[in-house]
Amino acid sequence: MSTFTIDDLAEDWGEADTPATERFPATANQWAWQRDGVVILPGFAPEALMALYETEWLAVNGGFGAQPGWLESYASPGGWDYATPYMDYPMLKALCCEAGLATVLAELIGEPAGVHLNLTGWRSTRRDWHFDQYLNPPGVGAHYAAVWLALDDIHPDSGPFQYVPGSHHWWPPISQDLMRQALGLEGATPQWPAASERILTPLFEAELEARHVTPTSYRPVRGDVLIWHSRLLHRGSVPRDETMERRALISHFSGIHHRPDMPPARHHPLGGWWFPLDGRQPVR
Repeated sequence: MSTFTIDDLAEDWGEADTPATERFPATANQWAWQRDGVVILPGFAPEALMALYETEWLAVNGGFGAQPGWLESYASPGGWDYATPYMDYPMLKALCCEAGLATVLAELIGEPAGVHLNLTGWRSTRRDWHFDQYLNPPGVGAHYAAVWLALDDIHPDSGPFQYVPGSHHWWPPISQDLMRQALGLEGATPQWPAASERILTPLFEAELEARHVTPTSYRPVRGDVLIWHSRLLHRGSVPRDETMERRALISHFSGIHHRPDMPPARHHPLGGWWFPLDGRQPVR
């Protein structure tokens, strides 16, 4: 059992770490973001781009004789095994940089947002309770959002995405440096985000129990989009049927003026932004 508390790992944020659009919401989306840490956009993703991306995905990750709905028939049901496949696959990049999504992201975090990570598996990530803020270096703050795009109607047995509305207000921000120090030698490895679950997940679960909270299971239909806050508690639940698809695209975005650790973001012809990242950082 962890001997740490959230306060042991907390850091102080200045006003500049939280966008003015969150501190002083003016639109319906901004109010939902400030209140719930989630904005849901039904039927939002363009069908044509989704279809082109699925064709691209299947050309690489599909298997001979793949049968829709049955993961075991795909060559790579986990999708691309590195964090930045948008650098290599134009339909994936286009879907992430679509104008409508770019507009909403800028509305929420107060500036244009560039994509820098994709999770492309057609099954649950199984990543336990966490939030994303502490995975980023200092200075990013809440100028960050993640996007869950449904490529199919999501079945309850497939391991739906789960989240806790309003949980971004529960704790102070976590310091990445203090988190990595708490992990000891593991904190110096590329696997430290997964290792952090050993400390943080019991703390999150205890808080859920103390608050008598039932997580929300996201059951979208094809084309629905969910955007979540950098400090929203969420996870990929364990599927009840291991062979069932959960077709989705998860993408992470940062404000283009808040990532000095990355090369300058580039503008896509469709309207959105992307960070030109080299290398093949593996995804879990």
